[in-house]
Amino acid sequence: MTPMLLSLVLALAVGESPGEYAHVGPTPPPHGYPAIKSVELPTEVHAGRPVTGTVETSDNVQYVEARIDYRSLAMHEDAPGKFSISYTVPWWLPPWLRHAYALQIVARSVDGVEIWRTVPITVR
Repeated sequence: MTPMLLSLVLALAVGESPGEYAHVGPTPPPHGYPAIKSVELPTEVHAGRPVTGTVETSDNVQYVEARIDYRSLAMHEDAPGKFSISYTVPWWLPPWLRHAYALQIVARSVDGVEIWRTVPITVR
């Protein structure tokens, strides 16, 4: 079982809702808990068009990724706590893939603690 899957299973077992911390341990992490302060992404994207966005986190976050289903894309770290993404949606998307999705923004701290936020998006 991967660490992420284990964290998710443990989070569900103790009743955490999405957006809560995925941390297993008796003490808080040494560098504190991560935080997602803001997410600036479009809620509607179109096939063949570029998508840009930003995520602001606490300074102890070293990695942020955007996930849809089983696909993920790492965001670029512009400065401590500031991440950006620039992606072009493939133009060849078939009609059955053009619908609403739950986009997860996952932030991982230097201690390996993850927090995530779900953003609804629609692909047209």
